[in-house]
Amino acid sequence: MPNKTENYRFGLSTLHAWIRFFEYCLHLAYRLEFKTWQVRAINKKAFNNRKQLIQNKIRSELGLLVDVVLQGHGTTNDGNTARKFFRNAEISANCTGLNVELIQQCGNILSAMASGMTINIDYFEEYCLKTAKMFVTLYPWYYMPRVCIKCKVSEEAQESRNKDYKQYREHNTRKNSRLNTNEDLLHILLISSDPYISSIRNVSKQNEHELSDDVKKLLIIPESDEDEESDINQSFSEITLTD
Repeated sequence: MPNKTENYRFGLSTLHAWIRFFEYCLHLAYRLEFKTWQVRAINKKAFNNRKQLIQNKIRSELGLLVDVVLQGHGTTNDGNTARKFFRNAEISANCTGLNVELIQQCGNILSAMASGMTINIDYFEEYCLKTAKMFVTLYPWYYMPRVCIKCKVSEEAQESRNKDYKQYREHNTRKNSRLNTNEDLLHILLISSDPYISSIRNVSKQNEHELSDDVKKLLIIPESDEDEESDINQSFSEITLTD
């Protein structure tokens, strides 16, 4: 089934984007000493030493355990770790040796994507292009992975529904038969995942106050709840619903 690109206006899953950009910054920092994409045998020792140094600094300065393999569970790199890394750009830059402005701009882009608010497309595009050019200028020897270019949207949505599945099954389904239970479960999952219903949810005003001025420039923040509802309804009315 082809993607309905018009639904992208309702938002993107951003958890993996946080993690992938965070890991990109880490892997770039590990190679700053010899400045090559590929880690050859001659540079292996320098790579491992710098990786250990950066891990120790981040753990000491930010209290984060990064890039440590967990048996059967991937690594310690998760969304909370990535958000704290970008939120404390100056400390992160000091730990990794990366350009602080670059870390700040990546954090601003990710924060805007995760805000739940309407993005100022023109300014956002210009800002992203500026950030990409900065990457190329500062670190031309390290290629940006495709998962960062695409701001990866993957199995995150499915993973995030696991807790909802348990809650809905317990509190929102009939228990008189398996058929009725599964039918009610599918109905509530379809309703709660509908892009339009998700788009008209109330965005926490607390989140708005936590956004920096730079992030707010990337967004279209309505002056009142009535303006926000009007914008959403107008956006939805422009969509042509097809089977």
